[in-house]
Amino acid sequence: TKQKEMMAAHFERLSDAPQTGAKVAATFVPGNLNELIMCFDLVNNLPEVNAIQSGLRKQSGAYVMEAEKQGHSEDVCTYVKSDLGMMAKGQIGPNGRRLPDPDVLLLSYTGCFTFMKWFELLREQYKCETIMFHTPYMGDGKITKDMVQYMVKQLKQDVIPKLEKISGVKFDIDRLREYLKKSAKAEDDLVTTLQY
Repeated sequence: TKQKEMMAAHFERLSDAPQTGAKVAATFVPGNLNELIMCFDLVNNLPEVNAIQSGLRKQSGAYVMEAEKQGHSEDVCTYVKSDLGMMAKGQIGPNGRRLPDPDVLLLSYTGCFTFMKWFELLREQYKCETIMFHTPYMGDGKITKDMVQYMVKQLKQDVIPKLEKISGVKFDIDRLREYLKKSAKAEDDLVTTLQY
């Protein structure tokens, strides 16, 4: 299917990064800034997807055991332990090739404390640039002007400058707009498909 082809191509691009010179951003699925990452020609590596892929290949058990052998508690999320164990065992992706170490860790989701702790462990392992894009808590479900200003300030003063430095690519707002437009269409198309 097309989805399998797209996933396979992504993992090949990721595995080829050391040879092609592409920079790698590790980030999480929830709250990801994929369109922004694409503006800097970064290849996205998603630790939860790696954990799921390991599970599909029936390799998670060994990875989880490896992480526990290294001292990670049985109570820690298996996503985390699968990822950490995979790193310890050589970080082999679903294509059977080694996944590269990230050039930047981009944490843009703080809704679960596990993600923050996971990133601390990744930062300790990879010793690369770490970017924290904090999303304010919406206790009443409403977005305020101050919240928007806070996030825009982070993007302008921290996130974008660091991504420019790491990638060597200058930020282009029109490129971002185009990616966002395509993502919105893809989401609309998915909703339409699911409604049938």
